[in-house]
Amino acid sequence: MAIYFFYGKEEFLISKEIEKLKKELLDEAFKAMNFRIYYSPEFSELLDILSSAPLMFGNLLTVVHCENYFMKFKNKRIEFSDEQLKALEAAMKNISDSNNIVFVCSEPRNEDKKTDNRIKLYKLLSQHSNVKDFPEYKDYEKGFTAYINSLLKEKELTADAKTVKVLTEYCGVNLRLIDSELEKIKIIIYPKKTITEKDIRENCKLQEDIFALADLITSSDKNAVIKNFWATIEKKHCLEMLALFQKNLHKYIYIKTYEREKSAAEIMNNLQIKAKSDYPIVLLIDKLKNKTLRELMDFKHALTEAELKIKTGQTTNPDYLLESVLLTGGQNV
Repeated sequence: MAIYFFYGKEEFLISKEIEKLKKELLDEAFKAMNFRIYYSPEFSELLDILSSAPLMFGNLLTVVHCENYFMKFKNKRIEFSDEQLKALEAAMKNISDSNNIVFVCSEPRNEDKKTDNRIKLYKLLSQHSNVKDFPEYKDYEKGFTAYINSLLKEKELTADAKTVKVLTEYCGVNLRLIDSELEKIKIIIYPKKTITEKDIRENCKLQEDIFALADLITSSDKNAVIKNFWATIEKKHCLEMLALFQKNLHKYIYIKTYEREKSAAEIMNNLQIKAKSDYPIVLLIDKLKNKTLRELMDFKHALTEAELKIKTGQTTNPDYLLESVLLTGGQNV
């Protein structure tokens, strides 16, 4: 018997952990019968889940998605009274030896919603379950690269450090996306086993990446800019690229304006960039060191002009117009 409580933004790792438990706890012949999933059940149903009788066909593994217990959806959250919590605690203490339950709280990746550790149910689960947090990786963490390498090994693939970095630029830190992209590339390059940068650029979906976009804006290597731009524009519409540039230029201009007046931690907080340290801001300041505030503002203005021309039909080739803005830094476009 065991009770688990998994929470965090990295849903992919949570699902991998559950698959591991299924292999360890369930008899293959009765897996379909003995594995159940519930979504934020009401009190009476949750009590029944905890009080399930022993099975004659081996262990029972139940996954209880409890997001609505810890986060509000449409301004509502399922709450339990003190009396109900006492009943749940009693059920946890007397749970059957064959009854295994995993409470899962997957936090939305692109939202500020988090598992509320102030509520009484969190404290109850902390006392009676194996608790594990699955936070979203940051691309500068050593553990992130190590995990990507483990995924490659799992798929019998290899890639050098530079290729792994390019993979991150294209896919971000979403492990489920990275896993699916690696699976796709594995099929495409078969019977090859080694992934190259070319494989990534030709077959992966580019995600919004604040550092990759900063490289496109600030790079003095025009050949690299052209190469990266056309690899990107093949997968995204030029207006989508413009929107990403505009969104992040706002951040770059703010950083350039206050880099000497505010600490990196203050800038990160004001821009609402989530990270465990101020390293992302320090890295961006370094990337932007060869650009003046005026150059960034001129670039933003040029992008706005290009967007207007594209949307009003004043250009017959939007992609080349955007490339021209990138190559000139917004000057004389």
